Amino acid sequence: MPRVPYVEKESAPPEIKKLYEGFEAQFGIRSVPNVAKALANSPGLATRVFPLANYFMNQSPLDKRLRELAVLMLMKRCECEYGFVRHIEIAKREGISQEQIDEIGSYRTSSRFSDNDKLILQYAEELTTKAQVDDDLFRKVEAVVGKDKMVDLTGAIAFWNMMARNLNALQVGLEA
Repeated sequence: MPRVPYVEKESAPPEIKKLYEGFEAQFGIRSVPNVAKALANSPGLATRVFPLANYFMNQSPLDKRLRELAVLMLMKRCECEYGFVRHIEIAKREGISQEQIDEIGSYRTSSRFSDNDKLILQYAEELTTKAQVDDDLFRKVEAVVGKDKMVDLTGAIAFWNMMARNLNALQVGLEA
């Protein structure tokens, strides 16, 4: 049961209706997901969060498959079912197999991930659980993604950590 009411499109104030329409167009969906309906309780936050999500999903130069590995890892470590489940189809579209998704939590011993995948997963895991990474890991990940994409990778992990924590605290439920 969500801790805040979902703001439904039919009863939403005009700025939220506009946000929902933009969200539907941005992400190519027909109905607004519960995460948007929950965050719409704060129009100021909602109108800033979703453009940033759009940047990471559609405009960032970061490799989308690597982004999804990081998102799945952090959602797993944050125990955010909503975020993890919502990213499964996205991850599959980006080339991550169901078997890899099933083994995200045990990636260190899994043979389904490349060494580079494991570095991305470790980076997301440590940034999520320790709120920092050591110099050696940073340099190794930088060699994988490129110097020019390290800020985007780190920003994406930070962004989805914020989302996971909101989803968990507000107890946003999966859509039916």
